[in-house]
Amino acid sequence: MNGNKFAQLNLGYFYENGKGTQKDMKKAIEWYEKSAKQEYGNAQCRLGYLYENGIGIDQDLGKAIDLYKRAAKNGHVAAYYCLGKCYQDGIGIEKNEVKAFGHYKKSAEKGYLNGLYNLGYCYESGIGTEIDKEKAVELYKDAAKGGNRDAQIRL
Repeated sequence: MNGNKFAQLNLGYFYENGKGTQKDMKKAIEWYEKSAKQEYGNAQCRLGYLYENGIGIDQDLGKAIDLYKRAAKNGHVAAYYCLGKCYQDGIGIEKNEVKAFGHYKKSAEKGYLNGLYNLGYCYESGIGTEIDKEKAVELYKDAAKGGNRDAQIRL
């Protein structure tokens, strides 16, 4: 695959959101796919989200999971969070709260705000781990400081 994976991702974004051009999800997906094939985690995660939610493309949870896994392997922190949600809720994959917890932890360790919040929720509720209210509050505070609304409300 030739081309600049960063530029391909940006073109996908422009077409998806109608920035400087007409909104065109078909073209957006084409550009995301080109970037994702070059193992660019941002494109893989975005494309996974579109497949998971059936946005501009037929919903395909298997493809979504595969793309999230590839993106996580490539170090994309949001992909760890997305995998955590899928494992927690059994979206396209067998429900596994321990794996959900592990993926949230990986995203939280990298400072991803939604990962911090969800990891806190796991500690508060005993999802994939023992209940630890103090740890939950600590994580909620970290997420809230960064601007996570859910964490701000939870506190």
